[in-house]
Formats: sequence, C-alpha cells, structure tokens
Amino acid sequence: MIRFVLIGFIVFGLFQFASAQASNPGLRDELLAMEKVDQDERLKCTAGDADFQTQCLKVLSETVDARNTKRLEEIFDKHGFPDTAKVGKEGLRAVMILLQHTTTDTLRLKSEKPITRAFRQKELTPQDYANFIDRLRLHQGKAQIYGSGFETRDGKLVLSRTEDLQNLDKRRKKIGLPPMREHVEMLKGVYKLEVEMPRIN
Repeated sequence: MIRFVLIGFIVFGLFQFASAQASNPGLRDELLAMEKVDQDERLKCTAGDADFQTQCLKVLSETVDARNTKRLEEIFDKHGFPDTAKVGKEGLRAVMILLQHTTTDTLRLKSEKPITRAFRQKELTPQDYANFIDRLRLHQGKAQIYGSGFETRDGKLVLSRTEDLQNLDKRRKKIGLPPMREHVEMLKGVYKLEVEMPRIN
C-alpha cells in the first residue's frame, strides 16, 4: 500500500541563492522544467478536501512521479548526483524537490551523503534538508527528527511518527528551522485542512 506522507509537498519559503555556474546548463534547465510540472500539478491537489488530496497524489504518483523517477534514474546513471558544480544551486533545489516524490527510495539512498555534504556547505536550505532526511527515515520505518512529515487521517493532517517530541523545536532551531507552531500555521494556510499535533507533556 502506498503511504502518502505530506512532506515537502509544495515549495515553501524559498530562499534566494545567488546563481552558481552550472557546468551542464542543459541538464539544469531540464531539471527545472521537471520541477515546474511537479509543483504545478501538486498545487492543483490543494483544491479539495483530504480525500481529494490523497486521491490526487495517488494519481500523480502513478503518472508524473513515475515518469520523473525514471528520468532521474537515467540522469544519475549518466551524470552521477546532480550537484551544484553540474547544475547550479537552482538545479540542485529542483533535484531536492523531485527526490521527495520519487516512487522508490533507491535514489534517496544514493543521495544521502552528497545531500548532507551540500547542506553543510550551505548549498541547501534547512527545510530542503529536513524534508529529505525526514522522508527517508519515515520510509525506512524510523521516526522522523525534524517534524516535516504529515499524513492525512480522518480528514486532517497528522504529524507522522517523530522522535523525542520534547526536544523537537531544539533540533529544528539547531539547523535553522522555525518552531513547529509556525510550520503548522503554514500547513493550514496551504492545504486548508485542520492540523493535529500530539500533546507534549
């Protein structure tokens, strides 16, 4: 069964990066075009209730995401991980979004080390990094650590399993993320759904 975890679903709070030179501008432009389709289609999914959004995402997974996953696999086989040297920071950001929606974890696992390195080198936003790490952990059956992942349940967005809720905001602050209350307000505004958070004692 496909589990639709709403994590990094739509781009939020874009950071403005100075454009880095890309050694492969053609590949960068292709990735940006793939990202645009991904995001345009996902925006359409926010037009209805939780059931509509879940069904919309299911269709996207079988169409847009499957097609993009296949193309990303070809890109990785030919070029390796599309880092900033190859596709610039805009291209890398497109890769991050597309990786969030790949239909298997194969490419995510291949990308973990270069993405961690890119974050340490300040080539990625904290939100992009948190989305990636949390999605990968959830797919591995582990608790997420930054609280990026939510799933639909009973018509609401519900926080996915999260490690050590007492210290969640401390972990978020450490990598440059806003408090969860701000993240929750953003989700409400985008998805137009009630957001349910577990009570922290």
